[in-house]
Amino acid sequence: MSKASSLRRKATYHHGDLEGALIPVVRRLLERDGVGGFSVAEACKEIGVSTAAPYKHFSSKHEILGAVAQSGFDDLREQMIVARDANPDDPVRRIAEMGKTYVSFALTNPGTFKLMFGSNPNIKQYKPVKEHGENCFDVLISEVAGYLGSTDEADDSRRVSVLLWTFVHGAASLAMDQDYEAARVAVDTDQMIDAATIRLLEAYR
Repeated sequence: MSKASSLRRKATYHHGDLEGALIPVVRRLLERDGVGGFSVAEACKEIGVSTAAPYKHFSSKHEILGAVAQSGFDDLREQMIVARDANPDDPVRRIAEMGKTYVSFALTNPGTFKLMFGSNPNIKQYKPVKEHGENCFDVLISEVAGYLGSTDEADDSRRVSVLLWTFVHGAASLAMDQDYEAARVAVDTDQMIDAATIRLLEAYR
């Protein structure tokens, strides 16, 4: 990169684009190094700003990580909506495909996924992180409510959504940590999600 190009990047970040530039870099470093190994200084070096620059936008490293967790929930929500909308005529498949997307997201973004769900307990207590997580979960609740013919606020809709979430989150965690190897048998998480989704939904309809 030329010196002139580097100066243009710095000028852009100086005028308010730093947050948008920082979060993707931090996420990539989290995937490589984990939360414990992640360095704000290295992220700053990669985008060409001083180590003090992020703290004009964030009060602390924890707040930077909170923004990363929020971006993770937003990405997961968007991917779930895409998976849902690709199956307009089959409500069960719409829900199952969202579950598969959840597992795929975890396997593709393990560092971000672990941050979203508590590898740093302080992060998930941030109100914005909780709100973005709830917005993500609401996509599933709304779809389950439509299948059951109830409202998003109905206990059954939320109860079934929790059951589905529990299953796919467990599958994601086991696959991510390679714990399925202990079963000593081939495991197809997509097939499991298809079967579990049908049975859980039918049990409450």
